[in-house]
This record gives sequence, structure tokens and C-alpha cells, in this order.
Amino acid sequence: MGRTLMYIGAGILFLMGLCLVGYGALSVIGSTSAQGNSSWLSFGIGFACLGVFFLAGGAGLIWAGARKTGAGDQGPQQVIMKIDLPGDTKISQMKCQSCGGAITSNDIKMMAGAPVVTCPYCQATYQLTEEPKW
Repeated sequence: MGRTLMYIGAGILFLMGLCLVGYGALSVIGSTSAQGNSSWLSFGIGFACLGVFFLAGGAGLIWAGARKTGAGDQGPQQVIMKIDLPGDTKISQMKCQSCGGAITSNDIKMMAGAPVVTCPYCQATYQLTEEPKW
């Protein structure tokens, strides 16, 4: 929320700064007459300088908003996924489809989003499929 307010404030300061610089420039251009009377010259320069300060303030707010870190910007986060099994689940030992050797969790790797088993005995490689529970 704070970053958004900084960007909105910077936009307002930019608009006001542009208006003041424009008004000051027009006052400077219009203040010199053919007779050389430049009574409004100092006011025009003052408005232009004030406009430059507003533009600098807007740029400062954009810079501060870009550097501001929110509560959620604390770097990379570690995600831990926990699986809650139903009460009637029994764990059985997995066996290789080719030779019948015992497969452990170290023999299962994730490849392209699918679990793939490599048998440590016969080197057979196949994808694990889940059988329907009904």
C-alpha cells in the first residue's frame, strides 16, 4: 500500500512541477516587452525553479518506491509440503516390475513432473503409475 501511495504522490508532484515549469517559462518569455520592461521576469524564474523542485520531489518518490521492500519481499522462500494420509492407508514395499527386486525411495526420481523408478538390480527404468483405489 505504501509503494502505491508513493507512486500516486510522485504523479501529482510531476503534474504540478510540469505546470509550474510551463507557467514560469511562459512568464519569462512573455515578460520581456519591446520596450525592455522585465518586471515579471523574477516571478517567472521563481515559478520555473519551484517546478523543478516539484519534479525532483516526484523523481525522489519514484526512487524511494522502487527501493522500498514490503513485508512479503524477504527473498526466496522455502515451501514445505506435508501429506496427510487417511487412517486406513497401509504402506507396502514396492517391487521392481521387471525383476521383483526391492525398490526404496532413493530409487525414485522426479523427471518432467512424473515419478520415475530406476531399479538398482536390473537397471530397468519405468514411470510409476497409481492404481485406482476402488
